[in-house]
Amino acid sequence: MESGIGVGSLHSPAVHRRYGLRSRYIFAALVVALLDLSFAATYWVVFRQAITFPRLLKGIAAGLLGHAALQGGASVAWLGALVHGSVAFLWTAIFLVLRIRWPAFRNALNGPRGVIAVGVPYGAFVWLAMDFVVLPLSRAAPTPITSSWFVICLVWHMIGVGPPMAVILRD
Repeated sequence: MESGIGVGSLHSPAVHRRYGLRSRYIFAALVVALLDLSFAATYWVVFRQAITFPRLLKGIAAGLLGHAALQGGASVAWLGALVHGSVAFLWTAIFLVLRIRWPAFRNALNGPRGVIAVGVPYGAFVWLAMDFVVLPLSRAAPTPITSSWFVICLVWHMIGVGPPMAVILRD
């Protein structure tokens, strides 16, 4: 069954012939951006009811603009969405470069348990790099390692960030 792009069919040779690596990169980045934003919105907006969706996006924009972004309007929320998407595209690009240029990475990814062997640690790496490097360099506050949100984000990235990239971008 080669009609459509189901998750199970993404690594089939027919899909790879039909959809080139550039298309799969864009698709992977969009999937990861949407999954990650949906996760944060579900947690903070739906379950915790702590903030609104526009406030979530403004919080992302605060990484560039500082705390004043929280008082901004729709344009600041759109900036937050753009920043979030850009970060997802960047991490997906790093994954793709590793896949193309590092044979051990590519071999592990294409092995029998490649999505788990590569996707899970890569997802953890993304969260740790974001919290320990990227956020401290921005105007946003990193998540304290002792908070439950830190652990929740670490586990989420190990499930919802790295593995989807691995499924979509493996050979």
